[in-house]
This record gives sequence, C-alpha cells and structure tokens, in this order.
Amino acid sequence: MKNDHQELLKDPLVDLYYPSKQKREECRARSAARRDFPKDFSANLSLEQLAAQISNYYSKRILDILSEFCCDKEVIEYRLDVLEDFRSVPKLSSTVKKTVDIMLENDRKNVYKLSNPDSFSMLSEALEAYEAYISCMELLHEFYAENKPRLRSRGVIGMFEYFEEQLRDPHFAELKKQTAELRAMLKDRIRSVTVAINLDETLVPVSAGILELSKEPYILKPSLLDRIIYHGANFQSGKVIKSVRNKYTGLNTDGEPNLNTADKALFDELAAISDSYVQKLCDVLEEYQKITLKDMYSISYQLDFYLGAIDMINLCESAGMKMCRPVISDGATVIKGLFDPIYFREARTYNMRAKEKDRKPVVLNDISFGEDADFYILTGANNGGKTTFVRAVGICFAMAQAGLYVPAESCTIRPADYIYTHFPKEEQTGINASRFTTEIKQFKTISETVTDNSLLFMNESIQSTTPGECVDIAYEMVRIFTGIGVRGIFATHLPELAERIDELNQSGVRSKLESLTVLTDEQTGERKYKVVKGKPSRTSHARTILDEFGISYEQIAKRLKKQ
Repeated sequence: MKNDHQELLKDPLVDLYYPSKQKREECRARSAARRDFPKDFSANLSLEQLAAQISNYYSKRILDILSEFCCDKEVIEYRLDVLEDFRSVPKLSSTVKKTVDIMLENDRKNVYKLSNPDSFSMLSEALEAYEAYISCMELLHEFYAENKPRLRSRGVIGMFEYFEEQLRDPHFAELKKQTAELRAMLKDRIRSVTVAINLDETLVPVSAGILELSKEPYILKPSLLDRIIYHGANFQSGKVIKSVRNKYTGLNTDGEPNLNTADKALFDELAAISDSYVQKLCDVLEEYQKITLKDMYSISYQLDFYLGAIDMINLCESAGMKMCRPVISDGATVIKGLFDPIYFREARTYNMRAKEKDRKPVVLNDISFGEDADFYILTGANNGGKTTFVRAVGICFAMAQAGLYVPAESCTIRPADYIYTHFPKEEQTGINASRFTTEIKQFKTISETVTDNSLLFMNESIQSTTPGECVDIAYEMVRIFTGIGVRGIFATHLPELAERIDELNQSGVRSKLESLTVLTDEQTGERKYKVVKGKPSRTSHARTILDEFGISYEQIAKRLKKQ
C-alpha cells in the first residue's frame, strides 16, 4: 500500500506549501532541472530519517520537500507563517486534523463500499458517514468564524476559505437535505412484515403473500415448523430478507428454481420495500460524489508535515533544546546554538536507559558563512563529532529552505541552490586505485553543476591513495571549489591541508577559507564535541583510541609475562 496519494495531488486546490500555482510550478521546474544531479545528500545528511521523524506515513512526500532546496523567500516565508499559525492558535491543529481524518476515513471505508447495502444496518452505517461529513464541515465553519481574527498565514486562511466554499456549494445543501430525509425514513421505516405462506403436504411453500406492514418489530418465537421451513435461519434485524432470499431464490438439487411464481412475487414485493430506502441512499450518494474530497487528501499530508514539525519542536524544547524560525537573508549566514536533530533523538533514547556518567551529551555549536569565511577545513580526533557537526549544518539548511524551524538558538541564512555531499563509507577508505578513480569522477560530476550559491560538504574525502598524494589532490579539489565560490565544510584527517589555508586564500579563490577544529582534552583525550576556529592540533590521539578499545603495549606485555 502506498504511503502517499501523490498521483492524485499534483495540483491541489488547497495548498499549504506554495502561495500560488505559479510558485508551485517554478519550484517543480527547478527540481526537474536538477533531476540528474547527485542525490547522495539524502543518505549523507540522514534526510530520510529526518522525514520519518516528522511523519512516518507521509515520509516520502516530506523527503521531497526537504530535498527541494527552495531558494524562493516568498515560498519559505509562506510555509513558516503556516507553521506558526498551527503553533500559536489553540486547537487549530487538533480541530483540522481530527475533522479531515474523520472525513477521509468515512470516504475510504464507509461511503462507497456501502452504496448498495443489503440490510438496514449497513444502510444506517452509510448514512452515519454522510452525517459525519456534514458535521465536520459545520464544525470547521464554526471554528473559523470564532478564530479568524487570530489567523495570520495566507495558507491557513486559504484552507478555511476552501471549506467555506464547499459549505456554500448547492450540492452541500442538497446533501444535507437528502441526508435528513433519509434519516427520517429510517426512523419511521417498516420494522416487520407479516407474511402468509401456504404449504403443500410435504411442507414445501407453494404460495405466499404479505398480510401486514408494521413500524413495530415482530417478536419472533420460532416453532418447530419455523425451524423446519427456514432451516434454523437467524432472524437478525436487517438480515432476514437477505437470508431467506438467498435460501430460496437459488436452484434446488435438480437444477430448478426453489421458488414458484407466488414465492417470487412475494420476494419481489419485499425487495421493492427495502429498495426504496436504497434508492434514497443512492440519491444522497450522488450529491456526495459531486463534492470532491480530492483536496482532503492533499490537506492530510500537508497537515502531517506541519504537525510533525511542531511535535519535533515540542520534543526538543521539552529537553531544553531550542528550535527557531530562520531569518531568510541575501547576506551572510549566521547560525548559533546549532545541534543535529538526528543525533539528538538517538542520544535522548540512549540516555533514557544509560547511567548518568555514561549519557551522551548534545553539544551546541556555531557556524557562519560570509562573515569571516565561506569554506572551512575541519580537523580533529576520531569520534570527536566532525561528521555530526557537518550533518547538522546540512540539515539546518534543508529544514530552513523547507519552511521549517531549525535546530538552533538563532539562525540567519542565505539559501543554497543545491547541497552536494561526499561522504565515503568506512569500507571504502584506504589505498584503493579503483576507489580513487571513482572519487575523482564524483568530484568531476559535482564540478560540472555546482555554483557559487551551492553548498558542498565533504567528510574524509580523498583517502584512497598515498598520504602525500591525498594532501595534494585534496588541496587541488578545495582550490577548484573555492575558486568557483562554493560555501562548505571539508572534515578531514589531513592537518597538512588546514596548514595550507593561507596559501589557498592567496591563490585568488572566491570563497575565503578558515580552519576549524573539534576540541579534545590534551591530557585525557576526552572528546568535547565543541567546534571552534583554530589550527589543527599536532597532538596525536592514536593512543586514546587504542585505550578505548583496550589495546596497549603494557597490556600485551602483562599477558605475555603471565604466560
């Protein structure tokens, strides 16, 4: 079963994502133009996990929005305004979500399936579905009338105006009228039929007729004769006509009809009575079908985008972590108090079971592009938080450009036209000629489409050849991309590259470079996970890594001595 109804929702009338059809088409055109661009940013920045955190059911659709990298300030602000309306207006999210879900559930399960019920109980269930739809629309109308002065976003106001338009539709008035009439018919419906049946000497029905119709139920007291004739049929309300009809309108063992002409006339008469209700139900269904529910599906997945984002904000704030509305700017990007929401969720789950001394910290960091530098060489010890920091920066841009709050205390951001990433997998590192060739081809692909408005995040790239060659090639790669004017971060174990930053800056590059490093206690090797500006440390942390895994010369010497 598909999680989305995208094939039905290409042009929704209610759009909480785009302020106009033109803006929607422009964003789609940009995405289409980048169809062949590298897509490894999704895995490297864990955007699939992020989308699932926001909404597991509609995660693919949300991933599309996160991967859109919208640069249009009007679109981004439009979404942020919608998000803030859902955050600030009491009961807005719960009211809309509940009513839309009820309407969709009835539409999926109760209405079309029950368009031809074979019992009064099923007919009543279908009627309840119509009544629920009417109640939901009237509830939304009442909520809008009461809360309209509090709403600020064009998107939410547009959604309620759509509901109002449906309410004013003549088909809605007709649906309400027909439904009320059908309810009255059911209330006064025939509840019992008294039938006279003539039997032959072998107790086989030979003729029958209706003696009386009544609005009162007939209290059945099955006799031996009843059980013989009806073979123990269960006389449940709403099912007796179907049970008897099925029993006696088929063929007998000789292949002949079970019923004679009199019997058939009787059951035709009974069918006509029940069919009058069914016909009325069909009249109501016809009016219902004229009111499109297509846009309810689009509202549903768009609601999940915003409500899931609000849940994420509330979860972070409950743990003392701040998320903020990004300021969209044409100038410098300045992010303070940044954290990785993927790591935050993992650490939170781990810390709930861990002892206090073993708990994982979530450390806040700062980053800017366009103030002092546009491109950073990030160095530091293994497991010091370099990858988490790079991912946090990428996620912050993706969320801001999707029109969401970002995981930071404050954020002013210049959107990127695309995010390129290069994160070689662990098993792909080490000297490997084939892997080296692949890396160079990947960088060539990036260089063919990257612009001075793009972001590039590299994590331990250029490790597939000798150490000396790694430095030289990494230097040349950085020089190429900063020469284009790309913003980004290169997390690396090559301190020699960071030491050549002044040389790079003097080579005429358009993106000024600067060195970042992750702090580590020089005595104990303890990782602080704090990213600061500065030259790479010349202290080797190899010993602390070996100690973490319980490997040391002293330990081996003791073991040998014991032997």
